This record gives sequence, structure tokens and C-alpha cells, in this order.
Amino acid sequence: MDLKYVPTTCPYCGTGCSLYLVVRDGRVVGVAPSTRSPVNEGKLCPRGMSSWKFINSPDRLTRPLIRKDGTLVPVSWTEAVLLIAERFRHYRPSEFCVLSSPRTSNEDNYVMMKFARGVLKTNHIDHCERLCHASIVEPLADSFGCQAMTGSIPDLSTARTIFVIGSNAFAQHPLIGRRIALAQKRGATYICADPRRTFTGEGADLSLQFHAGTDVLLLNGIMQEILQNGWENTAFIAERTRGFAEFKNIIMDPAYSVSAVSAATGVPEDHIRRAAFLLAQPDCIVIYSTGITKQGDSAANIHSIANLQLLTGNIGRPGTGINPLRGQNNIQGACDMGAQPFYFTGYQRVDDAVVHKKFTDAWQFPDGIAPAICGYEITEMMDTLISGSGELKAMYIMGENPVLSDLDINHAKAALTNLEFLVVQDIFFNETCEFADVVLPAVCFAERDGTQTSTERRIQRWHRAATPPGEAKADWRIIADIAAALGYADQFPWSSYDEIFTEIASLTPQYAGLDYDRLETPDGMQWPCPTAVHPGTPHLYTDRFATADGLGIFLPAVWHSPRETTDTEYPFRFTTGRCIFHWDTGTMARKSTSTGESGWVEINSTDAGRLGIESGDPVRIITRDSATSAVARVTTEILPGTLFMPSHYVEFETRELVQNTVTGRDAGSRPAKIEKIR
Repeated sequence: MDLKYVPTTCPYCGTGCSLYLVVRDGRVVGVAPSTRSPVNEGKLCPRGMSSWKFINSPDRLTRPLIRKDGTLVPVSWTEAVLLIAERFRHYRPSEFCVLSSPRTSNEDNYVMMKFARGVLKTNHIDHCERLCHASIVEPLADSFGCQAMTGSIPDLSTARTIFVIGSNAFAQHPLIGRRIALAQKRGATYICADPRRTFTGEGADLSLQFHAGTDVLLLNGIMQEILQNGWENTAFIAERTRGFAEFKNIIMDPAYSVSAVSAATGVPEDHIRRAAFLLAQPDCIVIYSTGITKQGDSAANIHSIANLQLLTGNIGRPGTGINPLRGQNNIQGACDMGAQPFYFTGYQRVDDAVVHKKFTDAWQFPDGIAPAICGYEITEMMDTLISGSGELKAMYIMGENPVLSDLDINHAKAALTNLEFLVVQDIFFNETCEFADVVLPAVCFAERDGTQTSTERRIQRWHRAATPPGEAKADWRIIADIAAALGYADQFPWSSYDEIFTEIASLTPQYAGLDYDRLETPDGMQWPCPTAVHPGTPHLYTDRFATADGLGIFLPAVWHSPRETTDTEYPFRFTTGRCIFHWDTGTMARKSTSTGESGWVEINSTDAGRLGIESGDPVRIITRDSATSAVARVTTEILPGTLFMPSHYVEFETRELVQNTVTGRDAGSRPAKIEKIR
């Protein structure tokens, strides 16, 4: 039996685990973890081990489809491309909007970004990061000048203290969870703060189980205790920060005293004091994810984390820093590639005249590129479409499924209905395709070359292992074909992913020293890597921050009570999150795993007993304007007065239950009630 082992990375979370696709007769038949990877060290989580199964799904798209007389029918590539070009010629630049994808490679995202700005002349380009992960990193740019993880996953082995807040890491990013457990065995102190006592927090040396939405209160209370005891790093504050006086004035408010914070958060006073002492010690790493960015004021939560690390000087060295855990495998790369309304590659502002000229000169579009003004975020695109103003008329979607990823499914459906022309490019026929005028079959991660950038800024190679099904094509080739049909063949001249990466490196300071030869290692390279001899950067801010003056900025965060409060009718705080076997909307994962699970809701055993609910009972969860049904899971791992449901089972409409009725965005948690279905 002739087997080949082709190196690539896992297509799920942002950890960046390396694996080998096992190939027989051109078909992927399994996976094997890479033992040489510094990230996963020969291990894979359940999702990674089953990641190959969806590749061979019979549901894969294999031919272009065009809507004729209301029905999508198979056509040739030539017919599909010519139709798209013909229709696109009818719209002004301001009438286009584009969605790129963190599930595709850096190269594919770069080509889509170039297409949007050079061919369509629009800055209305974004991807799903805006819906769930933008707030994870953007506030870091305010404090440090850069929106990225400051250290590396291997750093966890050198930390003395590891603080996890707002992340069920053992379920969301299991191989990072493994690192935490190994560090703890080596003597590191592990603190976990979470409203739920998940498996992530079960083995913590100190568990801070707080009421949902009180994150800022807890963090500010910890920092006041540090200041009260003189545990702050005065030398670091004096030499490398600014804004400390204003920050201290706010943090010392009596509202953030240990006693007040304990009463409001439910965390015992002695736990807060012990946490403050441990977090003030040298070599402390903070890990967080969407759990903290979906509760209350997400920016305030992240500013509080940044303030904590500035206060203690725990940044810029091995075993220190702030580690936001990204969701999709290449969400960092999609951002790096400028698939956002504000940036070209490398976070170079589109509204900066010098930067705009740089890309105009490099790309050489005969009629120029999009103007130097920021475009619409995905939420603004949808709201504009909902308004019925006719401002936006055509949309090109690559590798996104907004009908499911949007918090409000009905909102997304109504928005797409108001489009005149929609092109969807994906590996499966998804819910968004139902609204498309043209559907284009793309390749999956196993059928393409390219690169991805993980949560720790690690750029790694993909290698093609299998033949695409039917007539499916690489995303960048599809885009280039459409560009050529519109008269821009010269601006999309590449014949390989390698050539595209060379162009990326020429325009992106963080990637400037990289090429495919340097990336042909299990280690990959961490940006910034500005020259061909630079070794990459495992730790940001060793000498200075990325701000204009090189100083880190204290940005005081004030806690505000949740917009909606519980009452006698809605006495529970309902929240959602991930579980280990599935990922996001489940488009790939639920075709790869069969756990027998369905939608379930966790309820504290005390609450369940009072309501006569037992595990396995069908129940109904009701907020002030939404409701869903599920199966009860009675547990002591969740605080009384709290309900939790996984967000992967889209048929149970959990996203609608946590929608903020004012902003239309994810509120993280909302008041709810629960009742047994008789």
C-alpha cells in the first residue's frame, strides 16, 4: 500500500497545530500529528484527528451554479465567469461589498483584498472576525500599538503564573490547554476565572467563579489590591508607560475595593487577594478569548487586561504577555492580509495618503484603486442592506456563511434578500448559497498550497495533498479569472501561491523577510520578520511598544452594570460558548464528527431541583424576546442563577437568545427563564 504523508496545519482553531494528511491513491484517508511541531508536539485534539473526513464529503461543491428561472443549475466555468464580469460592470464602486475568509490561505485573502480595492474599487471588505473576534485584539492596539498576541504558545512552559479568563481553553483550544497542564506540572501556578466551572478550571490552583458580566469589576479589584500592597512594578511603569496617574485615580475608587468587588462578583475576598498577589509576581501570562469580549463592554475588558500587565511589568519577555486566542485557523492571517475595511496588508491604513500611494504604485491598476477612505464593516454592510436604501447592490462572498455566522439569522436573510447580485464561493452548498445568483466551487485546505498565520503570529505552510473534487478551483485562481474577464489580467499575473506570497512580502513590513524556503520547517516563522536574516519575533515589545512614542498606555476601564438585569420573571443569566467536539457553525466539524449530541443547556443542580428539572428533561429557555428548546444537563459546575448552552447547534437558535436588543450585536449574556416541557 503506497501512502504519502503531506504536511499541513489543522483547519479549525487558531492554535496552528501541524499535522500530516495521509494520502492513498490521491485521496486523503487519515491524519497523523506532527511530532516536530513546537506548537502541538505530536498531539491533536478530537477535531484535529477527524479533520480529514469532511474533505471527501459527497456534499462538496463540484461545478459552478447559475440561477436560471429561480433555480441554481450547473454551468461551465466560462459561462459563470462571463456572467459575473457582465453583471459587475453594471455597478459603481460604492455599490459593491466583499466578504473574505479566515478559512482560506493568506494568499487567497490577499488576492481577494487586491480584487476588492483594485478591480471593484471598494474598501467595503471584511470577514467574520468582525462578528466575534475583532474585539479580542483591537483594544490591544490602543494600549500597545499592535493588535496581536504578544508572545508565543511555547512561552507557557516558562511562566510562573498562568491566568485564564474568558476562555474555556481545554475545549476551545485543547492543545493550548495541554500546555497549561504541563506548565502546572512543572510548578507554574494556574488561575482560572470563569462563570462556569469547566474542565478548563477544574484543575486550577485558584478558581475565580464570578457572575457573568462582572469581568471589569474583578480585574479592577485585583489591580486595586496590587496597588494597595505596593506590588506594582514601579520601574517598568516609570520607564515604559504613560497614563498611570489617571489610571490609578480611577482604580482606587471604593467601588473596586476587595469587599465591594467580592459582593458584586460572587468571588470570595481571600480569592481576590490571593489572585492579586500571584498576578503581581514576575513571569505571568494572561490568556483570554471570546468569553471576555462578549460580556459587558468588551473594549473595557481588554483594556483592563492590558492595564494589569503594564502594572506588573509582565510583558516583553519569555513567560509573560497577553495571549488572545483566535478562533478560525487563519483569522490572524486574514487580518494581516488587509481583508478589513481600514487596512491594506500589515495594518497599513487605507486612509493614510503615503500608504495609499504605495499600494497604488505597486499594483499599477491603469484606472487607480479605491479611494483613501475606510469602507464598511460587515455589520455596517448588513445594516445598510436592511435599510433598503439601495446603496449596496452587489456582494462577493468567499468562504463565509453570514446566514449562520451573523448573530441574527433573520437579519442576515433579510439583508441578502435586498441584494441585486450575489456571488458565493465555497466548498459546500451552505445556507447563504440559497440567496446566491452564482455559486462557485472552491478547494479546501487539503487541496491547496499556501500559508496561514496562527494566533501566535506563526506563519506556516500548507501543502496540497489531494485533487479537488470535480471542477473546484483554488480561490485565488477563481478571483484572478474574474479579474481577467474585467480587463485586469496584468494585475493578477501569478501562476502559484509562492508568487503571490512574494508580492505579499514586498508590501508587508511584518512579512518582508519571508519566503517559502524559510517557511519550509515545522516551526514556521513568527512575524515581524523584516529582513531575510531576521529570526522572527517570538516576543513583541522587548524594548519598546509599537506606539508612536514607544510607551505602553494605561487606559482606565470603568465597570458599567449590564444593560439588561435579571428580575423575578427572568431570574437567570443565559450565556453561550463552545464545546470540544464542534467548531462555530459546524459546517466542517459536523460533517467530520458524530458525537450523538444535540442542543443542551446547563443548569445548576440547586436551581434544577427547585424547578423539578432533571438531566435529560426537555426544557424551554426564554428571554424577553426570544426562545428555544433544548435538553437539560443538571450540573454543579455552573453558578446558581446561570444557564449555559453551546453555540454550535444553529438549529437551536442560541445566537438569537444573546442578541442585544439595542445594538443587534452579541450581548454575551441576557436575562432568561427556563421551564420544563410537560
